[in-house]
Amino acid sequence: MNEAEARTLLGVSAGADPAEVRAAFRRRLIRAHPDVVPDDPHAARETGRLVEAYAVLRRSPPPPAAAPPPPDDAGRVPVDLSEPRPAALVTVSGDSLIYAGPPEEVFRRLVEVADGIGDITYLDHRARLLDTVVVVGDVACSLLATLQGRASGTEVFFTLEPLGGAPRPAVEPVVAVVAAMLAGDDLV
Repeated sequence: MNEAEARTLLGVSAGADPAEVRAAFRRRLIRAHPDVVPDDPHAARETGRLVEAYAVLRRSPPPPAAAPPPPDDAGRVPVDLSEPRPAALVTVSGDSLIYAGPPEEVFRRLVEVADGIGDITYLDHRARLLDTVVVVGDVACSLLATLQGRASGTEVFFTLEPLGGAPRPAVEPVVAVVAAMLAGDDLV
């Protein structure tokens, strides 16, 4: 799918900013998702096309980064300590991760990562559940993350399900990507 086809499918103009594209994608996804219209035999295929179109439009070059703050009189660049540092990665094991850190902090970071790799379709802070539509290869999938507090930190369990009739991709590579992004200072 090229950019013009993606814009047509989502109903956005060439000058649409990322927020407009995202809003259009979500509006259309809410009407086409198989969970919303389970009796529509074309819902999974249409959802896959919407996800593909959104992925094409998300690949456009990012806006230029903000300039770093100027150094003070002594030549030091101020450091912004207002943002909390990421939770430290402790263990990655197949379809789960354990991070040293409170569940609230890990969940907040996980939401940021999920927003960077796909589109959040369900979020429950109390139950610590997060569902994100991601594209693995060329397969649109639902990535479900659940969190549980442990003595050693917070454990995050992942489940990956294809949205159409495609075979289920392996979850481990997706978990590795999420782990790398959670452990890093910069989120995509």
